[in-house]
Amino acid sequence: MNFLLKLVFAAGCVSPVVAASNDDSRVLPFDTDKVLVESGDRINNPYALADKPFTIATEAPNRVAAPAAAAVLCGGETWVHGDLLGRTNDDQPVYTHIVENRVYLNWNGKIESNIDIIYNLKGGRYPHNSTNEAIIKGCINRPDPSTAPQNLLGTTGDGRITCNGHVMDNLGLLGVFVQDGRSTYQYTKYVNGKLYVMIKQGIDDERTTNYNMSLMPETINKEHGSYMASKWDGVFTRVMLDGCYWPGDVKTGTIVNQNNCESGPTLSGITNITQTALRFTFTGNGISTVKWRIESGNTELRSGTTADLAGGKTVNINFNSLAPGNYSLEIEGASCTSTISRRDFTINEPVVTIPDCVNGPAVSSFSSITPQSMTVNFGGDNLRTFSWRILQGSYAVASGATGKLGGNSAPVTFNYLKNGTYTFEMRALDCKAPAVATRNFSVSATDTRTACPKGPTMQSLISSGDTRVEFLFDGEGIYAIDWKILNDQNVAVRQNRVAPQNNHPIVDYAKLPNGVYTMQIQGGLCKSTATAERFSIGVPLPIYVSHFKGEVVEKGVELSWEVVSEQDGKEFEILRYDDKLKNEEVLGTVSLTDQRTGWYKFVDESPLLGNNYYQLKQIDIDGTFTKSKVISVNPGIIQGTVVAPNPAQDYVDIQFSSRSAGQTEVLIYNAAGVNVGSSPIRISEGKNVHRINVKRLVSGSYFMKISHSGQISSLRFTKLD
Repeated sequence: MNFLLKLVFAAGCVSPVVAASNDDSRVLPFDTDKVLVESGDRINNPYALADKPFTIATEAPNRVAAPAAAAVLCGGETWVHGDLLGRTNDDQPVYTHIVENRVYLNWNGKIESNIDIIYNLKGGRYPHNSTNEAIIKGCINRPDPSTAPQNLLGTTGDGRITCNGHVMDNLGLLGVFVQDGRSTYQYTKYVNGKLYVMIKQGIDDERTTNYNMSLMPETINKEHGSYMASKWDGVFTRVMLDGCYWPGDVKTGTIVNQNNCESGPTLSGITNITQTALRFTFTGNGISTVKWRIESGNTELRSGTTADLAGGKTVNINFNSLAPGNYSLEIEGASCTSTISRRDFTINEPVVTIPDCVNGPAVSSFSSITPQSMTVNFGGDNLRTFSWRILQGSYAVASGATGKLGGNSAPVTFNYLKNGTYTFEMRALDCKAPAVATRNFSVSATDTRTACPKGPTMQSLISSGDTRVEFLFDGEGIYAIDWKILNDQNVAVRQNRVAPQNNHPIVDYAKLPNGVYTMQIQGGLCKSTATAERFSIGVPLPIYVSHFKGEVVEKGVELSWEVVSEQDGKEFEILRYDDKLKNEEVLGTVSLTDQRTGWYKFVDESPLLGNNYYQLKQIDIDGTFTKSKVISVNPGIIQGTVVAPNPAQDYVDIQFSSRSAGQTEVLIYNAAGVNVGSSPIRISEGKNVHRINVKRLVSGSYFMKISHSGQISSLRFTKLD
């Protein structure tokens, strides 16, 4: 009989599993009369006692006291619960975690299944070599029910084990794994009060100690035609598997007797909290030194160990400054072994007292008035910072704020003001005043500005709202733009100056009520003709579009949008801009369908390299139009990356499409981010398939990086022995 060898990396073990020939996949090969249940199979489950459930973290989710032992001897090493083993490349801590006489890795609050990370920790003790590999593989366990985030196990009155409230009968069928016409039967087996998955590979398999749970995930997912027993179909879950069943390769050590603290330490209070120090008190006896840690969530931020406390139980600690916010303090014995005590605390924002203004503020006079600037002379003994507005009637036409002033005068600049009378309004910022100070002034001057070289010309509104507008303009030599927002009566209700850093500046203003408005721009430091674009707030448009989006597809960039409502609409023009939001190009036209509303699509089959900016021009029957928001899509160079087979044994094939040819290499990294291999490849324009040899890699999780024309694509895969 031929067998299909399946290498499995799951549930903490690597083992060969074969699926037996499926002569009759629904005939169960297990004869319960052939197996005696020993007395040792009767349950005495330490993890399922109703009054003593196990938990990984009740008070401190990232480091907790060992449930049974504080230290274990294994592989010639003493493993102490809570010891820092090192940090991963992203600076996350990895600690020793001990349950009973078993050792696990605690990666920043999670019991880690990939034990190979221990070889590549920053400041780690176990670099990868044959000696350390024997120690790690012989001592470190992967997650099991004793480290599950919650206790799912229990017992019945007659000694049967329950999982998530369901009775798991000894020797009861869980499911059948099927692949290529062969079946592997999986049963529940009681062993020393624990649940294991026992497998049978065909009708002639009489083994009763072949434990392996690696095929259960695929059976639960019904892959390859696998199926669960009718009792468990839709009931038994991956959470139940991981939370109730043990892998077949549990590693144990010898418990080391520790110097346990007589009692405590237990936090009783945290006071005198600042950004750099605090005081804590604790209860307990026989404790001369204490370890402490400050954490945010599961991340350790500050830590230390006290000097000899000489019997004292009040501790002042200092640390590097922390931002205001919520934190947790953890303490445990340093001179003796103890549980961990944790308490939350808050660092409040520093209290800033603003004094009353003295002899001010008051606007005394103005000097050097021009249409774009003036000097404000003011009164106020302790006033050194203020905000200001220039009003024309009740509308603000300019606004700003000073920096810290050294005297009682301040130069202010603003957008170009036409001749007329205005009101200057001053509001104190660094002292308290009962009211703003105001004073009128007049502008009477000849416009001496030169003409702008080109523009600024409004092209479109990228986005608009009741407090912000982003607009697109064309122009050269434009260092300042004066903008106005006009209401439907053509009255300026908001205006100011913006110094554009690009051709799509953003301006903010006080909230506008619902209505139809016009955004108008013209040169600030130079003269130009005003240009404008209309927008509305809370007023329905002839065509109302929502969900305008772009997506990279094999043919290019697919644009889609939904017409929610329309009135007298005709069609859409699809506009595209380059990566600098310049060079507008009409790609095509999409007419409204007979249904009018609904989803519309357009594919740009020749997108530009880099960012492509798209916009819809919504045209009405009468020829008027509005423009949508602008969206950005980067189609990239490489598209549709796929890696197969996954999991892999000897090789992986990577498949993708490229918009350009070139030479590059595939870099392979392990789960700790360490480069473990590379392979040069030649990329062709169009579809590509490249085979990468991974036979020499050890079992584990990996990811590949392909860098081409400035784009990096990452692919994950799993290697099995």
